[in-house]
Amino acid sequence: MMREVSPNVYEVGKLRLDKKANTVTFPARINMSQGSLEYLLVTPQGSTHESLLVTEIQPTDLHFAMLLLGAKGAGLTTPAPSDAPPGQLDAEYLKRAPKLKGDPLTITATWTGKDGKEHTEAVEDWILNDGTKKNAERGPWMYTGSMFSGDQFLAQADGMFAALVTNPAALINNPRRGNDNDQVWIVNEKTVPPAETPLQLTIRLHAE
Repeated sequence: MMREVSPNVYEVGKLRLDKKANTVTFPARINMSQGSLEYLLVTPQGSTHESLLVTEIQPTDLHFAMLLLGAKGAGLTTPAPSDAPPGQLDAEYLKRAPKLKGDPLTITATWTGKDGKEHTEAVEDWILNDGTKKNAERGPWMYTGSMFSGDQFLAQADGMFAALVTNPAALINNPRRGNDNDQVWIVNEKTVPPAETPLQLTIRLHAE
């Protein structure tokens, strides 16, 4: 259910939608402080063993909020369940994965540090490319909008919000070089807050 809390500001479950600022904000937490990554954000029922962040909100709620902001996504529909991406992505699938299109957006996190001060940072600063030994480049992600397989909305079924490795089932995908390699992304242990740190994620949709 959506309710207006102030002019142009709405709540959808635990999400807050600001139509004037073109943002959606919701609670999440640090899930991993080290290790290999395939996802930026999942639900507790998703692939938590390879996701930097976890949130309790529902993918359908975020999708609804993003559509209200005007996001279109890729609009992909699979004709049969066999055409959906595999449960575990592999090199063979990534070679033939579709080239996704989507709406540009930025993702920032706000949390309270051990110093008691509020910090805001681009989530890319917590992700390292193990090949280049550099942080993921700052810049836009893509709102690709997930897809249906049969009668299943895959983002909801798989608990999948944002993928570092190309996955049409995710609502958000990574457009950076290395998105076709499931071995390259790792947590930047030097910059990421401790595991279980609560935070607020803000997704800002950019008009093209």
